[in-house]
Amino acid sequence: MPIVYKLLLISFLSACSLQSRKDQAEIRHLFQINQTDKALEVLDKSDFKTEENNRLLYLLHKGKLLFAQNQFYLASQHFVEASEVMDKHYTKSIKEALLSSVVSDPSSTFYGLPYERSLLFYYQALSFFKIYQNGFALEPKTDKKGKVSYVEKQLNSQERRRYLFRARASVVAWDTFYKELQRSSRKETKFDHDLFAKIMGAKIHELIGKREDEQIALQLYQDALKILKQVGPAFFSFNNKAKEFISSEDKDKKEKVETSDQYLKVEEFLKYKALSLAKTRQRWKYNKLKKELSPSKSVLSKLEDNKPKTTLLIESGLIAPVKAEVVSYNLRSAFEQVENPAGKAFIAGVGIPVLTYFAMGPLGLGAVSTKGKNSVYFRHSLGEAMTAEAGIEFEVPMIETPLPSNELQAVIYRKENGKELIVQKVDLANVGPISDLAFNMNRERVEASFSSRGARIAIKHVLAIISAYKTYTSMKDQNGELFARPAAFGQYLILAKGIKETERADTRQWNTLPSNMLMAEASLDPGEYFIRLVDKSNSQNFKELGKLEVKAKKEDIFTYLAP
Repeated sequence: MPIVYKLLLISFLSACSLQSRKDQAEIRHLFQINQTDKALEVLDKSDFKTEENNRLLYLLHKGKLLFAQNQFYLASQHFVEASEVMDKHYTKSIKEALLSSVVSDPSSTFYGLPYERSLLFYYQALSFFKIYQNGFALEPKTDKKGKVSYVEKQLNSQERRRYLFRARASVVAWDTFYKELQRSSRKETKFDHDLFAKIMGAKIHELIGKREDEQIALQLYQDALKILKQVGPAFFSFNNKAKEFISSEDKDKKEKVETSDQYLKVEEFLKYKALSLAKTRQRWKYNKLKKELSPSKSVLSKLEDNKPKTTLLIESGLIAPVKAEVVSYNLRSAFEQVENPAGKAFIAGVGIPVLTYFAMGPLGLGAVSTKGKNSVYFRHSLGEAMTAEAGIEFEVPMIETPLPSNELQAVIYRKENGKELIVQKVDLANVGPISDLAFNMNRERVEASFSSRGARIAIKHVLAIISAYKTYTSMKDQNGELFARPAAFGQYLILAKGIKETERADTRQWNTLPSNMLMAEASLDPGEYFIRLVDKSNSQNFKELGKLEVKAKKEDIFTYLAP
């Protein structure tokens, strides 16, 4: 293929990849500043809508943006279709590949990491619950020109209950997903459970209010306590030494745990929930469980309040984004891994030192000071001592290290005669540290695939170097060094750019997910209230979340977005 066509192809690949990243970043930004209409416009004009391999990501984004607009019926349709896409196109082997955390490239089908698949069940369940709670859905109407519009349809009690049970079915499927993850994981992982999945599953069962559902909720809250203990040390929200814990050897991990206040708050919340359900539904178990859990005086005091609770669930912040991080890989080991017979014979004939010198001299490659994913990449000028190994750069998808959230509080107040009357202040527990979970799942994924992916890319560069070296020696014999070096360099540059564009890191992400899911319960009489999210360390740092209308003295849940 002529060089000009190669350059055009590379430019096209690069433009597509970069545009995809740009669209994704713009959708996230517009969502964050509450311009969801514009975000939907960007989404519907992007390749996410038209490319089949991005169909799942498109549906996830679309559903979340509609959910943010309180269009719960339309959101539920997109989440259901997203589930169908997952179930329809994934054979057993592909499901196992998804669950085993294999790094893909941007041109492959978007499967999503397990945390993204997990949150799909949450939004599907909550969309159904919101339809039940609000008491209406939408009914499609088609005009003579075939245009579809939707009109509001009030639901009778039976239809509403049907949506409530669809919410329950979604959380049951959510639990089944994690059981499948545990069966299918090809390597040991500590993240085949999800704290938030257990807590939210328990909450939905609890809201249904049947004896059997409340017993299930009790077990799920107890399961959540175990998961909190299991995964908590690797979460920045729960362990003040999480960074040291993650990087330490197994034998030293116990010394790298410093439980945070947020961990204790979630632990207290779960103990309270488990004991409150045991107290009402399993009295025979209550005293035994109380002895086992050793609740604080604060939890025991809350257990004396038997009033129906209003649950607040607040989506705080935005998930830590996936970004392409450039790392390096040494070429010496790649030379040794070439299996192509012709390439292997050529390397044996010329010798690794000669090819390494050629790569670092005429081709101007950099060097790596150490091996593996922790290597430091640097450039050098011709004439420097070439004591290090030749190296190449490539991208890996990395999620930024999440920052622990500040201690947040929900301030509930009324408005009377133009004045604000504070009714309650409730501390919020971080029951869903999504950024922490995403960071750890992605870390496992990159670590599991780094060696194989690095070797694959490095071998491509080796073959490109061999091709350039052949051109160099041929040109040198015919036209001399002056023409040989730029010819070889130009050829390698074309090949290297092609490798770079086809091996870009897959940074696709459902990036409108929250960073943290915050939950609290309050005892409220029927009436209209307002909610404010306040930073306890700085009361001037707050967000108005909107209205809270309690219509009856019963258990209920209200959700808010604070991106």
